[in-house]
Amino acid sequence: MGCVSSTPSPTSPPVRSKSKSATASRENAWKITGIASLRDSNAKEIPTKLLDADGDFALKVRNLDAANNKLSTIPREIGNCTNITRLVLSNNALEALPGEIGRLVKLKILICDDNRLKTLPVEIASCRALTALSVKGNDLDSIPSEISQCAALVNVNFRMNRNLGTSVLDVLAGCVKLEEIDVSSCAITLVPARLGNLKSLKVLAVDDNACVETIPSALFKSCTALTKLSAHGTSIRNVEYIDGYDAYVERVKARHGKIISGDVMIVGDRGLDYGFDYKT
Repeated sequence: MGCVSSTPSPTSPPVRSKSKSATASRENAWKITGIASLRDSNAKEIPTKLLDADGDFALKVRNLDAANNKLSTIPREIGNCTNITRLVLSNNALEALPGEIGRLVKLKILICDDNRLKTLPVEIASCRALTALSVKGNDLDSIPSEISQCAALVNVNFRMNRNLGTSVLDVLAGCVKLEEIDVSSCAITLVPARLGNLKSLKVLAVDDNACVETIPSALFKSCTALTKLSAHGTSIRNVEYIDGYDAYVERVKARHGKIISGDVMIVGDRGLDYGFDYKT
């Protein structure tokens, strides 16, 4: 029998690896949505492509979420992403933020919880659009006074910075639009009367700062929006004798009016919590 020649099959195109395909798909999503999600990706660094000023990404990114990774540094090139409005860097191993973060003039929300930050850059003062700053669970012992220049700040959370002292409240007293402050489980020894300047303040938490012994009357009298002052685990006693406290109590009652009957909350058996440990 003669040999039968077979027609050679056309060369098959190279098969793209799944990882390359996934990367391309992810990067395409970054471009289209402006949302760069690196959360839970076991990343040790932010992709340089994302921060490249001459590339396709830096100016398109508006939301960068790199939480729950292994980041030890944030590149200075983060300053190229000038359209970012939300930056989440929680649960990494960061000890510092670069000064270039001050170039993020549209940044509204900065969340750096559960890192190893020892300080914040003074350049953060240039983030004039910043409304929410959360750095709970870090190693801060102070914050730069320049933060008071962040005039749009509404909500700050410094909870569980064990070495962060009273100076943090002195600085925050200059942020006149603040509505919520949490400095629980820090090293606060005094609540300064200057906080009375915060006419929009609604919530103040100073729980578990054992050395705090009193609340200044200026806070009760001048912060007329204040309806939640939590100071459990402090040394504050006889708060009911502080001038202005009665007015604060009336505001709390009014806020919870729909679930209060006879000064007892319908939803619980502990009564209405005014935020203090009433002990002799």
